Amino acid sequence: MDGNTSQRQFSELLRSYRIRRGVTQRQLADLSTVSVRAIRDLELGRTSRPRHDTVRLIADGLGLSGRSLVDFRAAAAAHGMVSRSDLKMMYDAEPVAPPAPLDTLIGRELEVAVVGDMLATGSQRLITVTGLGGVGKTRLALEIANELHGRHGYPVLWCGADPAADLVQLCLDALTGSGEAAGELATVIGDRPTLLVLDAPRPLRIRVDRVVALLQECRGLRVLATSREPLDVRAERTFPLAPLALPRPGSQDVASSPAVRLLVHHVRQVRPEFAVTGANAAAVAELCRRLDGIPAALAAAASWFMLYDAETLLDCLRQDPVGFAVEKLPDLADLVGRTVAALPGAEHAVLTALGAAPPGWSMAEAVELTGRTPVACARMVRMLLILGLVRSVDESDRTRFQVLDLVAAVADSRRLAVPEAV
Repeated sequence: MDGNTSQRQFSELLRSYRIRRGVTQRQLADLSTVSVRAIRDLELGRTSRPRHDTVRLIADGLGLSGRSLVDFRAAAAAHGMVSRSDLKMMYDAEPVAPPAPLDTLIGRELEVAVVGDMLATGSQRLITVTGLGGVGKTRLALEIANELHGRHGYPVLWCGADPAADLVQLCLDALTGSGEAAGELATVIGDRPTLLVLDAPRPLRIRVDRVVALLQECRGLRVLATSREPLDVRAERTFPLAPLALPRPGSQDVASSPAVRLLVHHVRQVRPEFAVTGANAAAVAELCRRLDGIPAALAAAASWFMLYDAETLLDCLRQDPVGFAVEKLPDLADLVGRTVAALPGAEHAVLTALGAAPPGWSMAEAVELTGRTPVACARMVRMLLILGLVRSVDESDRTRFQVLDLVAAVADSRRLAVPEAV
């Protein structure tokens, strides 16, 4: 962040906190014993490096505490107003909280427990959650971060696409910019158990070598990344996030399936009386299967219940799977298309061959279908699983698989060219 940007962010934060407190510049001057001119200049970005005591007095005048105080002091630090030693004292005094979730997470209890336990115990200190766009990687990371913060008191440094006015900017500077910032971040974290979340690290231009060096320097640090593909470092544990579990064919308890539970949750936001009944259970189950249990696709499809019942919507989905599944999520179709198109020739050929097979093929059948050796076929299918293009058909039997219906539909609708196989 350049000086003008950091100065502007601090000025905006100061003004927003003052307005939230409901005081004028004159009243804040009286509360803080800082001159009204100094406060006015700070809000207008005219002051380049106010004294540390000035920042402290204004924070006291605003009555800031907790996360608000950390944000305010850290924004000042980014502007050169607070020393890194002050920042470390604040960091040690109160755990930085992650962003608050805005909704309830449905159907991911096991994943939260497993990944959270690996991070909390330190059995794995760098975990990358991979999967297709829309499968819920960021939402899972958010749940895990809040669990570690609430239950274990971990400070959470959340690095996402929209950096907040807190320690995040120091993290981004450390992981993308100067070595000096990396040293400062290591000093602030120290040996304290801390969770660093890298939400989509590649668009953020995170340097993976810096992440590894930080893990080596800070023994209590854990890193949770979300990415469409692995970061590809030795210390990494890849955790492929599959779509939600689907109802088993012929199941008499369709409503208990995680995919159905999520769909019903979203449908009730437009039709509060909706419920899974004996009359619509088969159509609801098939809808979830056609949408592959992808949370974003289920949420998008639920909006159509304003117009259709389950059976009619299922007919529409059969005729135009891409349009009805992702009409409200154009990014999902783009992500699927780019992921498929970016596959090397060999993996693309394997995906095409397996996509033409009925769901439920085993690895032995995949070898026959693709003409690859068992080792080569297993390696390619494993990568397709990590990318989220393939899933297991039954949660109770992880040895049979299928290519996602939406993957096949998007590939067909865009007539994606198949790279030359190798």
